[in-house]
Amino acid sequence: MRKLRAMTTVAGAAVLVAMAALTTGPAAQADRPMAGDLVEYQVHDGARNAQVLADAGLDVVAVRQGGDLVVAGDDSTADQLRGLGLRADVSRRVHQGTWAAPSRPAGAGLQDETYYGGYHTVNAHYANMDAAASAHPDLASVVSYGQSWRKQQGQGGYDLKAVCITKMAQGDCAVNPNSKKPRFLLQAQVHAREIATGEMAYKYINYLVNGYGKDATVTNLLDTTEIWVVPIVNPDGVDLVQRGGNSPVMHRKNADFTQADLQRCGDSVSSQPGVDINRNFGYGWQSNTSKCDQTTSTSNGSSDSEPETKALEQFWGSLFGDHRADGPNDKVDAGARGTALMLHSYAGIIILPWEYTHSVHSPNDAQFRAMGKDMSQFSGYRYGQAGELLYDAAGGSDDYAYGKLGMASFTIELGDNGGSCDGFAPRYSCVDSKFYPYMQKTFNYLASKAPSPFK
Repeated sequence: MRKLRAMTTVAGAAVLVAMAALTTGPAAQADRPMAGDLVEYQVHDGARNAQVLADAGLDVVAVRQGGDLVVAGDDSTADQLRGLGLRADVSRRVHQGTWAAPSRPAGAGLQDETYYGGYHTVNAHYANMDAAASAHPDLASVVSYGQSWRKQQGQGGYDLKAVCITKMAQGDCAVNPNSKKPRFLLQAQVHAREIATGEMAYKYINYLVNGYGKDATVTNLLDTTEIWVVPIVNPDGVDLVQRGGNSPVMHRKNADFTQADLQRCGDSVSSQPGVDINRNFGYGWQSNTSKCDQTTSTSNGSSDSEPETKALEQFWGSLFGDHRADGPNDKVDAGARGTALMLHSYAGIIILPWEYTHSVHSPNDAQFRAMGKDMSQFSGYRYGQAGELLYDAAGGSDDYAYGKLGMASFTIELGDNGGSCDGFAPRYSCVDSKFYPYMQKTFNYLASKAPSPFK
């Protein structure tokens, strides 16, 4: 478990300013430095030590050809790597800049609010969903499925929202498992700092509502399938990220913390408060109560402690029903429908259950690998269980979705394998030039598999 570290006074004051903006809005706070630099290390011949690094609390984000690993951290991470007997070089340093509010062109609405060269804020994502439903009521409907932690605490925060897109017929887009059409679910920005993932969802929503009747693939999908999109799973966390303006804050977790937690942990890549939503789901869960760790898995000592987690679990059950007994060897019911994809970054891989262990395969492993192989043709990404590709990760969304409900659920980590579009915050042009073209094909493929993914 990583030891907790106090951050510097200057960085602490700066992050408190950014946190204040979560509840008070983007007041002018120019020229305030943010938390310390993000430093990426290339760990030589580290692939065989990936689990050791993850268990030590280090942030393993990618594997490179030749067996090198990429570890994200700060300047002190070099000492931790040396202490583990590993050789590493600094491969990239991302400087935190001055605080800047999200920008909006004169006369533009919330839908056009952006930061860091074009990335859309939480407000913009929500406005885009509302605009799609308003302009295309025959195709789109927005629902709220819960509230964020800060919203529940009366500290600002957000409703948790999704949009259902289909060619509307009676009974479509009802939040119950008795839908006439099969469903595909796309979710992004579970980890707040992985900002390119939200843009994939933003663009896919617009592609669908603008393509019906014009694009044969879109028309066929929406005539036969309900497509549900949650562009921002973790809006409180994204709100903190976007307050960095042109230097996004590298916050990963949700905002379930107090000012005292923030002062103690800071908000750097290697030490920050909050709970990692993607370690909090109640299937294959493991306890990590260290408040400052990157993978803190609970706020109260048990799984499913976070409102964002509980709301998703209830939402999934309402959409897909329960088609699997909970035992490790139970297969999914033959008639199960529906597919799901959770977007992360930036390892450039396709992950299938089980994530909490790679020592055993899931009962539907053959079907998962067949679909993983198909998806890899679009992106070139490797596919497999988390521990086969990087390291085991307990308490993840896919293990709950499949293990508890029988959903055909995958995770894809966007990535560029060391190219110019790698990182948690690639330049905005990478959205169109690199990631979205093959992600659109992937989304369409999984939507097409929704009628019978396990057959």
